[in-house]
Amino acid sequence: MRGADVLVEMLIGYGVDVVFGVPGDTNVAFYEALNDASDRIRHVMARDERSSGFMADAYARTNDKPGVFECPSGAGLLYALPGAAEAYTSRLPVIMITSDIPLPGEGRGVLTELDCAKMMEPITKASVQVKVAEKIPETIRRAFRVATSGIPGAVHIAIPEDMLHAEIDADRISLHVEDECKTFPSYPMCPAPGKIEALVDLIRNAERPLFVSGGGVNRAKVGLLLTEFAERYGVPIVNSMTGQATIVDDHPLAIGVIGDNGFHPHANLALKEADLVIYAGSKVGSVVTIGGTFPEVNPERKIVHIDIDPEVLANNYETTLSIAADARLLLEQLVEIAPAEPIVDAAWVDHLNAYREDFWQSVKPSLDDASVPLRPEYVVQSLNRRLTGAVNVIADAGTPTPYLTRFLKLGDPASQLIIPRGYGGLGYAVSAVVGAWHADPDKRPIGVFGDGSLGMTAGELESLVRLRVPAILLHFNNGCFGWIKALQRVHGHNRAFSVDFNPLDGKKIAEAFGMKAWRVTEPDAFDAALDQAF
Repeated sequence: MRGADVLVEMLIGYGVDVVFGVPGDTNVAFYEALNDASDRIRHVMARDERSSGFMADAYARTNDKPGVFECPSGAGLLYALPGAAEAYTSRLPVIMITSDIPLPGEGRGVLTELDCAKMMEPITKASVQVKVAEKIPETIRRAFRVATSGIPGAVHIAIPEDMLHAEIDADRISLHVEDECKTFPSYPMCPAPGKIEALVDLIRNAERPLFVSGGGVNRAKVGLLLTEFAERYGVPIVNSMTGQATIVDDHPLAIGVIGDNGFHPHANLALKEADLVIYAGSKVGSVVTIGGTFPEVNPERKIVHIDIDPEVLANNYETTLSIAADARLLLEQLVEIAPAEPIVDAAWVDHLNAYREDFWQSVKPSLDDASVPLRPEYVVQSLNRRLTGAVNVIADAGTPTPYLTRFLKLGDPASQLIIPRGYGGLGYAVSAVVGAWHADPDKRPIGVFGDGSLGMTAGELESLVRLRVPAILLHFNNGCFGWIKALQRVHGHNRAFSVDFNPLDGKKIAEAFGMKAWRVTEPDAFDAALDQAF
């Protein structure tokens, strides 16, 4: 067997059904092997290495399997770096494979030479170079084990071109796989003895407990378990931005989004008034805490922090109780010993829902405002009316974010709102809908982005057409880097600099790639176009 054939067989053994990537001069052998096995594994060609990384990122967010992407050496790796970095800091199991220059060429000025393994070390859980072809199976096993165990994250493997072409004696290697590491979390951590009972005692003795559901809860796919916990104990739930939709938005115990970007004022009030705050699957970072200032330190407020990463526990707040545990195992144990009746006074929940009702009444005029130019609030409300089943709504981290986190309502427990919050880079949504759809083709992918993002990723519109991805794309045609322009105006005495550019004609661009497109400026036309799009 050639090294490339061994690599493909190992990926198939781990249940990989799709590899995202871009062809180059060092991965020809890999592509030959993928082509030979095309009845068992699919290669999805992206138009840019960064895009292939974002596809794998979204695949991992909407699946319990690692996302896999590949790139050639040199510039290919440099372009692919953002995808691995976002997955790493967002705690996503993503495996990146670089087809590197041949080992004999090291240090000899070979075109595209770069120390790929060293380059990726700071933004991956592990970054290794294969130096002996017979070690490819062992390296793949380690990659899946590292990516899916403990704190999930990105892993990078650099395989020199000569290792891909090398002939390997099949009797000298083993192509076995570890079944536990095909999905994540591969080795979930149970709460330490006594921790669950201590948490229940804190809830029982609190007057105003509040559960903060973070991105880790979302990625654990435990929304139904979280809902059952909330109902059995009577504990209201708020979400971080990345934890949104872990409980359906219209549930009486789903209070809203906390933090400083697209937050719900009533959710922040709930956090301020709570006497027990249970953070789960959250780093309790700058967005959730509004730069470390919220909620203010209160000796009467008890804080519990639950996370799979012991290093983040009590990192930003003194805690009464810290629990290192997998979200699913923790919630299963909480539900298993749940009391016969809710132990939280319903008056606390009624109080928060009164806040929530006041908020939605106050924003109703803007949601229904059919003025021109189109208001983003109206756009999101129109989208809400059409979301009758499970969907994956994927947004860039810029202009669309605060409108979606504040006004989007996802009523199906299988729906997700996905926003890359690790580094918040633009150019994500159009690529990510490809990965999300390949992970879960039963859910409609909906991408939302502005002009800045489209300018960085327009080439992937061709990928959507070629791959027949049934996505609906909403393009906020604002002719600027909108979020940055807003920040400049807020902090610069209503002045903005070097953030405006010529508005794009998104309809013509999309049509040039073969998409059906509409350009709308008035509410009636928008609603008609949205109906046709769906």
